[in-house]
Amino acid sequence: MKTHASTIEELLEEITRMRDHVEQIALAGNRLRNQDEMFREMVHSANSIILCWDICGRLTFINRFAQEFFGYSEEEIIGKSVLGTIVPKQDAKGIDMASLLKDICTNPKNYINNENENIRRNGERIWISWTNKPVYDREGNFLEILSVGNDITRRKKAEDELERLANTDMMTGVLNRRAGLISLETLMAECKTKKKFLTIGYADVNNLKPVNDRLGHHEGDALIRIVCETLKASLRGTDVICRMGGDEFMVVLPDCAIEAAREQWKRFTRRIAVLNRRSVKKFPISVSEGFAEFDPKEKIPSMNEFISIADSAMYKRKQIMKAALKPIDLASDSDLDSGKKPARGRRRS
Repeated sequence: MKTHASTIEELLEEITRMRDHVEQIALAGNRLRNQDEMFREMVHSANSIILCWDICGRLTFINRFAQEFFGYSEEEIIGKSVLGTIVPKQDAKGIDMASLLKDICTNPKNYINNENENIRRNGERIWISWTNKPVYDREGNFLEILSVGNDITRRKKAEDELERLANTDMMTGVLNRRAGLISLETLMAECKTKKKFLTIGYADVNNLKPVNDRLGHHEGDALIRIVCETLKASLRGTDVICRMGGDEFMVVLPDCAIEAAREQWKRFTRRIAVLNRRSVKKFPISVSEGFAEFDPKEKIPSMNEFISIADSAMYKRKQIMKAALKPIDLASDSDLDSGKKPARGRRRS
């Protein structure tokens, strides 16, 4: 009987220990649940975009801040692809965002930090700076990506504006010399690769010097702007215009042979003729031009050689136009007020 009683006491002690152990587990579980709830509340109340998406690009979690930011409720967007909801199919520069997302899922460690264009439900484009962390299971299999993002749209707009100012001729709004040469170099490389024609035109505004001398630089600047605006209205959207300096412009016409470029130029000269018939200025507007063609079947010139060919052709054209143009009479407002005779036969630029 003593042995039996001892066994019962041991069983009771074991049951007590098991009960205590279960209570400890329950307490630990409650603490974990409380911690999990606290963690989820912290994530939801964070002032940043926090979301998870699986290797197929489907959203598995999105915090409240992100829901309000993008304009979707949790019920509306969980399980949906990020592509076409919060990520546009193409960004403003035409980049295929599906390829980017696929690459992130394939090589997540290459995208720990990245910036890309996103989209709100109302169609507004915004820029987000993302910190991405790949999540793996215990066997090391890639499950999903945890992404934390912050809105950098203002910063990107400021950067874009600075870049625009750095690349733009402030008087005319077209590319400046530096940006124009970079663009030409890029297009030449592209045409070499794709075996396509490329033509450049070099243009010089006639009679700028007498206009500046007799009517003032404000009139000379206005003449340059008129020529520039007429060029923009006459060329294709894919063509590039840059001001090389003073009264000289370069136009770059990709995927265009020289004869097609000359046809394009005729549209410009017809528009100039209309302006002259309307007497937009006190003097006739005219521009000398020269072209150079990059033929993919021929020897590839350097960029400087390419420009030099067009410049030389422009100079020859200018000499012909000088001989054909009549000397212009220009009188400044002060000359007219004082009764002075306008200067005749002054040297043209």
